[in-house]
Amino acid sequence: MKILMMIPGFFILSGIAVLLVRLLRVRFGEGMFLAVSVVMALLFLSGKTGTFFYGQAVLLVLGIIGLLWNLVAEIRGRDIGSAWNVPVFWILVLVLLYGMVMFWHAPLQHIDEFHLWGATVRYMEKQDRLVDWMEIGIAGQFYAASFFQLFFQKLTGYSEQGMYAASFLMLWIGLLLPWSFKGKKEWKSVLLYSMILFVSLYSLYLYPYKTLYTDLPAAAWAGGLAGWWMNRKEERRKQETIVLAAGLLTLVFLKSYVGALMALIVALFLLTERIIEDKRFSDRRFRVKTGAVAAALLFLVAAGAGAFLLLICKGYVPGIFPASVKKLLNAGEPSIQKAVRVMGALGNAFFGKKLGGASRLELYPFIFMLLFFVLLIGLGWLTGRMNAAKARIEYLIATAVLFLVFLAASYICLFNYEEAVIVRGIKRYFSILMIYDLMIVLTLWFSAGESATEESGETLLLSRVTTRRRMVQAGALGLLLFFSWGINDKFLSSATAFNDYQISGSEDIAEANAEVRKVSKAVQGERVYFLNQHTDNEYPQNIAFYHLGRQSSNYLSDPWRFTENGCEIRIQEYDTPKLENLPQILAEGNYQYIWLYAADEYLAENLETVFAMNVTPDQISDGQLYKVRYENGTAAGLDLVKQMNQNAVPVLRKNTDGKISAGDETGTAGQTASERSRSSGNAGMEPAADEDVDEAA
Repeated sequence: MKILMMIPGFFILSGIAVLLVRLLRVRFGEGMFLAVSVVMALLFLSGKTGTFFYGQAVLLVLGIIGLLWNLVAEIRGRDIGSAWNVPVFWILVLVLLYGMVMFWHAPLQHIDEFHLWGATVRYMEKQDRLVDWMEIGIAGQFYAASFFQLFFQKLTGYSEQGMYAASFLMLWIGLLLPWSFKGKKEWKSVLLYSMILFVSLYSLYLYPYKTLYTDLPAAAWAGGLAGWWMNRKEERRKQETIVLAAGLLTLVFLKSYVGALMALIVALFLLTERIIEDKRFSDRRFRVKTGAVAAALLFLVAAGAGAFLLLICKGYVPGIFPASVKKLLNAGEPSIQKAVRVMGALGNAFFGKKLGGASRLELYPFIFMLLFFVLLIGLGWLTGRMNAAKARIEYLIATAVLFLVFLAASYICLFNYEEAVIVRGIKRYFSILMIYDLMIVLTLWFSAGESATEESGETLLLSRVTTRRRMVQAGALGLLLFFSWGINDKFLSSATAFNDYQISGSEDIAEANAEVRKVSKAVQGERVYFLNQHTDNEYPQNIAFYHLGRQSSNYLSDPWRFTENGCEIRIQEYDTPKLENLPQILAEGNYQYIWLYAADEYLAENLETVFAMNVTPDQISDGQLYKVRYENGTAAGLDLVKQMNQNAVPVLRKNTDGKISAGDETGTAGQTASERSRSSGNAGMEPAADEDVDEAA
């Protein structure tokens, strides 16, 4: 029950928040927002010194000081609990409890969760130092979110459940930032806003709650900053500067490169709001002139960004990015054909790709943006500020254009051809923008029910504030019902750790986790080469590389599947290396074992042509661990040392109905061995044109 240590961890975080409240005169929600940045910064600096103990100790001291200071101040002021008794605090308590309960025994499930966030946090918690990317065998990335998860891991011990709960908490700290100004009297509005966001994420995002992907926190923190800016009631230049600077900087490091793009989009939003607030905004000539300048700037920024990224991927701007990114740039291989197909695929996805993976709602980016426009026009009519509504619609259009330009350049420059032309992961990327836009619209909608401010020179169509509030409440309830319709019987498996039987691949996760423990015990720290001849499931290799790190072969650079036509690395097929090159690969990587997680006929028939073996081809099956026998520095033989899948049937002794045929190697339905390999081995290699590879689960 170490997970219960997340509760004192939460109160330590809250103590840091109230300390910032006292020192900087910020609100509690702003204090929690800043506390996350403090946690990330201190743990990064302590990691630089070689141990996280110092950073964790400082955080604990700061939290305790904040709690005691706040207690003493409230006793003296006879206002016990005033800093805590705000809607943001109580909703965050519910969020923490939700995460602790609903993510109970949650396994890591998706690619980046294994290879980036999970592996990063696991490494730092075990090694007590910053990540050595070469040691864990993944591409270096910004990983600020991992420090926030690490703060709780140091209290609970390594827990995948704890990582999910911490990620969920960080998400909601960003989502609730716009409501930092609200006291206990406005709890109904904050609760309704939170309920709308909670149900909407299920339809807008593939993995809405149980996820370590940083798309959601990036969208939440960007939208939180925008909503917070709109909800501010008075000038507090010092506080505004601190929250903005910390928020934008943290946003940059929350998600590689996309975080920087969202920070730019937020900065453009602040500029737009400054223009709307300008006293001259009621003048038509000023609006036309400003709109023309904004359009020109958008064109220059979009064209400049696209040109800059294309120059980088062509190699004309060397030395800017780390080696891991240069490797991606070299693999991108941009071309005119690739660019045309990417832009066509992006357009098709924007107009016709459903955002959520499990929801019954059919929400597409373009149609969803039209809904935003309708809501903004409705707000303009309701408040008599139609010009402001039009300006915000123009802003949403501009950010969509900018976002698409960056996406197109990224796919052309950074993704290999197979991934680029299907715009892999596009649903997640579109969701960032849609959630950000939704937070802006929701904040404006709720604010319309509380303010009766008239724009100079325009008439307020509904003068009675009570009437406006009722319409706003009705609209909010309508949105809540609309998004609630998306919840279905897949909600438990998608948004919690329950109902694993509904998760595609749950059996593979359990099986691979069991095998990796056996392998780790058997190889005793020696390097092991992983082979998985099945292509319809990435879980086994994800789990293997996550647990074994550089001790295992790296699926980003070494083949994990061989066919008679070549091999497979990640999701792409290559002509070389071939199976006959495997002895050289083993020797160069100093591999002492081969872990054959899943075999097929091609491998069973051809391994003996490459290695001397102590088993015959018709004895090769799934779940076997082989010791590599070296002779004169060459990998010459394989000796079976352990069978880890006791239910496995030798692949050459299976016939089409799954029964064992004694040593039958003549083929199925008249096929030769090579024909069987070609028909079975290549099945599923090409990703479906309308599905993202990482959305299979």
